[in-house]
Amino acid sequence: MTQTIAITGGIGSGKSTFCSKLKEKDFKIHSSDEQVAEIYKNPDKKFVTYLRTIGLSKSISKKNINKKIISKIIFENKQIRKKLELYIFKIVRKKRSEFIKQEKEKKTRLIFIDIPLLFENNLEKHFHKVISIIASKQVRLKRLKKTRKMTETQFKNIIRSQTSDVIRKKKSDYVIYNNSTLKDYNIKINKLLNKLL
Repeated sequence: MTQTIAITGGIGSGKSTFCSKLKEKDFKIHSSDEQVAEIYKNPDKKFVTYLRTIGLSKSISKKNINKKIISKIIFENKQIRKKLELYIFKIVRKKRSEFIKQEKEKKTRLIFIDIPLLFENNLEKHFHKVISIIASKQVRLKRLKKTRKMTETQFKNIIRSQTSDVIRKKKSDYVIYNNSTLKDYNIKINKLLNKLL
């Protein structure tokens, strides 16, 4: 039987590092973030038209989409954010279902699904196990300032729309704390993977 394992965590917690480790070890993984990045990187006409329809015309320049402009608008306007999220989630959900179906047909034993907004969208019940990656807000902000040049205000706006770590802990089968060094984090990842295998 194919076991589906969801990976989640707040922004800057270390999901990307975890997923990179899984890829290194040749595990099958579907990343929602990568799927979303692809939608923005190679937007089809339908998506561009939809952005204009919901009030995000300012973010479109020829065939390119400026995600910084989108971020600014959607964190000031909840209605636009919800409309955009619904559209994107629909595409990502379809791709995710196709991936799971494909791997089940191949009888892959373990497959991992990276879903940042797992609990926010009540998707946890669709998976056999849930792994949450947790790091303190201070550590996450420090990382994001370095990797994404994110401001404290932007960070606060994002975490306001995300589930708290208290809820993540309650709803998860496994929790990895990532407040220390990369070496320490890798040791924890390996331990968990050995347990799952």
